[in-house]
Amino acid sequence: MDGIMGWLDRLVDGSLIAGGVFLIIGIVGGVLLLISLVLDGIFDAFDFGDGPLSLTTIAAFTAIFGFTAFALVGAGVATPLAGTLGAVAGVIGGAAAWWLSRLIRSAESSTAVSGDELVGSAASVVLAIPAGGLGEVALVRHGERVSLSATADTAIPRGAQVRIAQTITATSVRVEPAPAPTPPTQ
Repeated sequence: MDGIMGWLDRLVDGSLIAGGVFLIIGIVGGVLLLISLVLDGIFDAFDFGDGPLSLTTIAAFTAIFGFTAFALVGAGVATPLAGTLGAVAGVIGGAAAWWLSRLIRSAESSTAVSGDELVGSAASVVLAIPAGGLGEVALVRHGERVSLSATADTAIPRGAQVRIAQTITATSVRVEPAPAPTPPTQ
């Protein structure tokens, strides 16, 4: 009976409703944070860059604010104080998320190559390229092996050396047989 009376008292003083609102805010923030981390780039239209107003930072603030305030209301803290403490925790958590995302981005590999950088590069055929069809070539860029889909006007066997003549997409190129090395003249 005491549990029902306590629930009714919290309903009357508004803390049960406020707790529910804080819980919904926390869940929405958590879902947005999960989506922004797992499906990176899906909300780029709503993102304000990599700064403190990035979607990841805002979602972390929202989730931490909502869940902290919800927990505090559930522990019996007055709603305004719970909201204030939740906001402080959200700012701290959002700042931590911003710092961590900057740390992760700075540690990401910088081995991306542009199409212009690939043209003229030597590569080895790792999957035979039929005339007009697709095969695969590999080359080393910035110390890492890069594999690309490749097409050619003529058939090129596995193991042959080729030169990249054109980039088609970020992961595919058009190649041509590498010119035979000329013997040194004496």
